[in-house]
Amino acid sequence: MKMRTLKTSLMSLAASALVAGSAHSTTIAGWDFSQYLGSGNLTIDGTNGADTLSANYSALDPTNGAGAESAAYGTMFINGLHGSTAVDPFSGTPAIVPVAPSLVSNLGAPGAIPFDSQSVLVDEGQMFFNELSLVAQSPLDVVFRADLSSDPRHGENWGITFGGKTVSGTSVLGVSYSLDGLTYVPVTNVNLDSNDTPYSVLFAPITADVLYVRLNLATANGNPIIDNVSVNATLVPEPGTLVLLGVGLAAFAFSRRRTA
Repeated sequence: MKMRTLKTSLMSLAASALVAGSAHSTTIAGWDFSQYLGSGNLTIDGTNGADTLSANYSALDPTNGAGAESAAYGTMFINGLHGSTAVDPFSGTPAIVPVAPSLVSNLGAPGAIPFDSQSVLVDEGQMFFNELSLVAQSPLDVVFRADLSSDPRHGENWGITFGGKTVSGTSVLGVSYSLDGLTYVPVTNVNLDSNDTPYSVLFAPITADVLYVRLNLATANGNPIIDNVSVNATLVPEPGTLVLLGVGLAAFAFSRRRTA
């Protein structure tokens, strides 16, 4: 009786794990822009310009879901690569700069901890922590890459969430995605105003290990501000893992019939 109960429990546990692993979206890569030195400074070390920015949040990060190990799962580009605009960090008026304060919308994106978790980031070795957001001073494209190539699972049901507003007036923010960082698929336009608002955009049903998301920031009627960016996906096992799980469940079922 105990053996049968154990096998039933194992089967239920395996099936539950499969369902849970394929049903919930999570932050693959997230940015709260707190790494920057301060307002107007596109640098994370006080010396060198930063026209790329590693993710500082990821639910896949094994230590607290944030910090240096999150960098493996995402990079922001404003250096001309992957369809982004090349920004000179030391220009008198860069196309985009960090500003204080940070936005409060989308702090609770789907991850292990909320954005702006200062104590965790500092403990994880982040050099600076400042509550900052990014404001566009001229039109540009910002690209966020989420990368699952170091994880044995694939991503499905991809999307992006972020906080957004304008300094004043209104602005249209375009959202598109790409599988190769070259050809982008337009998804939608988001209308920003002066209210700090969370936004969520889902993409077409795709399965991918790497995804690029491009935000087109327009400044015709108002300077857009973004913060707390999270590129999300549902994690699903490799096909081989599903086969092994199916074989295991079948073996359990056969064993139950023999011992019943």
